[in-house]
Amino acid sequence: MHRISVRHAVAASVGLAAVLALTACGTDNSSDVSGSSSSPSSPVAPSTAAASRSASASSGGSPSGTATGGSNSSPASSTCHTANLRIAAKNQGEARQGVGSVLITFTNKGGDCRMAGFPGVDLKTNYGNQAVDRNKQEVGIPFTLRAGKTATADVVYPMNDTGGSGVHVTALVITPPNETHPITAPVNFSLPVSDKNTGRLEVTPVFKPVS
Repeated sequence: MHRISVRHAVAASVGLAAVLALTACGTDNSSDVSGSSSSPSSPVAPSTAAASRSASASSGGSPSGTATGGSNSSPASSTCHTANLRIAAKNQGEARQGVGSVLITFTNKGGDCRMAGFPGVDLKTNYGNQAVDRNKQEVGIPFTLRAGKTATADVVYPMNDTGGSGVHVTALVITPPNETHPITAPVNFSLPVSDKNTGRLEVTPVFKPVS
């Protein structure tokens, strides 16, 4: 920058004092609005990225980087189906005084699957079929039945200690939880003709394998 001498500055100030004053005022006003070069009525155009997101949203698309498909399902998320289970029933005899037990097993022949709740059980007897009630004091807890593992449930029944032939049970008709296709498993035990005061006929929920 060139330095201006004091003499030249004084001479200039005599003839141009008013002009400099006006120029100074004009300069101050200009700096007040220098932050905006656009007219207030002119809209600011959206950025390219914002416009792209807006167009994607209006067309039902997904923003970049967001997964648009895929599945969270896995083999263990599906219900255990009858076709993939080996189901058997075995009379255990007297479990406690006056009460017998039949152990039902569900062995998984397929891939990992989910079980929860009660199996449906009907008795085949010489008097016809009889439905088995659920044990309302127990709750079925969901679990994954791994391939090759065995889940269990129990049917408890009043034992026939009357000395008579009673009701002869020849098979259980078993439907796995959340399924509609039953299988028939042979068994052999008897019930008193009347189970009054001799215990209840109930089935437990399905329990997961111990290990």
